[in-house]
Amino acid sequence: MGTLTLSASPLLWEQFLVGALDGEAGLRPELHPLLTRWQRSRTLGAPSTGVPDEGPSVGRMALLERRARMEPVWREVEGMMEVLASAPQPSGRVALLADRDGVILATRSSGGDFRSRADDVRLIEGARWDETSRGTNAIGTALAESSAVAVVGPAHYAQLHHGLVCYAAPVHDPFGELVGVLDVTGPAGAADPLVLVAVASMAFAAEARLRELAWARVASSTRGGLQARLAREDGPVLLLEPPGRVRQANGAARALLGGAAVPGADCSRSGVLGLTWQELKEAALQGETLEARTSRGSSWRVHAEAVGDGSGAAVAVLVRLEPLVIRARPAASTEAPPPPAEPKQGPWAAIKGSDPHLLATLREAARFAPTGLPVLLLSETGTGKELLSRALHAASNVATGPFVAVNCGALSPALLESELFGHAPGAFTGARAGGADGKLAAADGGTLFLDELAEMPPALQVLLLRVLEDGSYSRVGESRVRHTRFRLIGATCRDLDAAVRAGTFRSDLYYRLQGAMLRLPPLRERVDLPELARELLTELAEAAGQPRPTLSPAALARLAAHRWPGNVRELKTVLRLALVRAAGAPVLDVDALPPELGSGPAPADPRVAPLPPPPPVQEEAPRALRELEVHAIQDALARSGGNVAQAARRLGIARSTLYRMVERFGIVLPPRS
Repeated sequence: MGTLTLSASPLLWEQFLVGALDGEAGLRPELHPLLTRWQRSRTLGAPSTGVPDEGPSVGRMALLERRARMEPVWREVEGMMEVLASAPQPSGRVALLADRDGVILATRSSGGDFRSRADDVRLIEGARWDETSRGTNAIGTALAESSAVAVVGPAHYAQLHHGLVCYAAPVHDPFGELVGVLDVTGPAGAADPLVLVAVASMAFAAEARLRELAWARVASSTRGGLQARLAREDGPVLLLEPPGRVRQANGAARALLGGAAVPGADCSRSGVLGLTWQELKEAALQGETLEARTSRGSSWRVHAEAVGDGSGAAVAVLVRLEPLVIRARPAASTEAPPPPAEPKQGPWAAIKGSDPHLLATLREAARFAPTGLPVLLLSETGTGKELLSRALHAASNVATGPFVAVNCGALSPALLESELFGHAPGAFTGARAGGADGKLAAADGGTLFLDELAEMPPALQVLLLRVLEDGSYSRVGESRVRHTRFRLIGATCRDLDAAVRAGTFRSDLYYRLQGAMLRLPPLRERVDLPELARELLTELAEAAGQPRPTLSPAALARLAAHRWPGNVRELKTVLRLALVRAAGAPVLDVDALPPELGSGPAPADPRVAPLPPPPPVQEEAPRALRELEVHAIQDALARSGGNVAQAARRLGIARSTLYRMVERFGIVLPPRS
């Protein structure tokens, strides 16, 4: 907090009153601070000789109301005033608290001769000490300029106060609003510059305590979310408190702003952003985006989000900076770019198989993973789209952030909107009492995976497009604009080109999503089925705690003859069933496979149109999978003598999962043997 000391001689004050110093402020810079404040007092009509004996004051009831409004501040400064009032000199001094109108609410005195002098000049509860009432004085000037100030002797505008020395510092509430002034006044002959330092320090301590109390009212989940945002954001992010003070900043902000981003530094207009606290707070509450140019010359788009304590006021503002101008790329290097990582290393190793088309897709995915471009996976159901999306996330620049998956085809339009965008308290029947933040908020700083994207209703497509454009959205039943930032991966088994032509999928959203388009080959097109089956069989056996079997040539031939409408998901179900039927045999033969495997109708060639496969195939896949699951469960229960726990172990699933599947498929549990 800056401080200002105003002092003058009686002669200087007399010269000002008769007009002898008019215009001197511009010619004599050393007089400028004092003369401009005296001129302001004259313009306000303040009396230069003093005030009547009673002076401006408020009534008893009005004083009680003002004290009630200042109760939180009073609790923090009462003890401080006792300390400030104590003084070693015999004359004594008075400490007082005034509200934002300059009305004295409470006083504390150390005794001595000055107590009667204080009463004479109306340093009493209920008296007004704003500049309009008394001209330049520490209380009124601190209020007018929101700064700590000392006014010594004849620097007071009113002659009645020339025998006083006053030290005052403003007190702001946790939301940055000026609410009062802490002041110490004594005889001018006992002036001590250290008193101003003490008053300013105690006002600052009171503000800090009020902020901490307000932060304590902020929900713990909100505080945790702020910490997570600061930790995972790549760009500069700061958490600012009134009046623009840095509470926290991430590494990118510290690298950009240097010392101006350390906790306690000023990052407002007097700092480096060129924006006041009020501008940032209003932008946060209105959902507006600002522009800033730092003291280092870089231009940024400023996204501000209010952090409230539940009362509707902003305790702090989370400020996220994005560069306004993309810097020109450096000149092309003559060296060849480094080759992409091997597709079967790192996170890509989780995707099994060595099919050339699969490996080509993984190489393309590895190229796009470090970028911020959206990714669109156009593949049939069961090919491993979520597995690939998780690998893309793990290899991306937001790998430390969350990975959030949403199946757009599994929810009704209303539920999907609430699931994605969240909802305000009471937004609809059955809404959570405290509201919900939604998946967009959960994915902030990470990756959002939207499976079955083509099933999203057109109205939600419009809202999603807005989020992708500038990160802004609103919860259901709420007008407040929020912001989120994530990497989007979308997936669908449908032909989006056809959906755009049919009008069921918006063309502008389709073009916005066309960052990288990847296709996982269906299992019937892959040449690595034997290798994939062996790897999956090994994983399933280890998960079930069984010896690792091999596949006989006849079993491999039967697997190769099947068209796999359910793709890799169906293959895993078949192999899980075969493990149960083999009952620990070292070799899985044809008799362990489902009898109907390989006898179903062949689907149409998907290469005629990229996606989707013909409708009969889309209907066959779920039915085939369901039948295989039912057979596997019935066989495991039969081999376990009706023991559900043992059957679950054979299947490699939890007992609770098995109970749910039994209920869903209507399977009758056999009597235990």
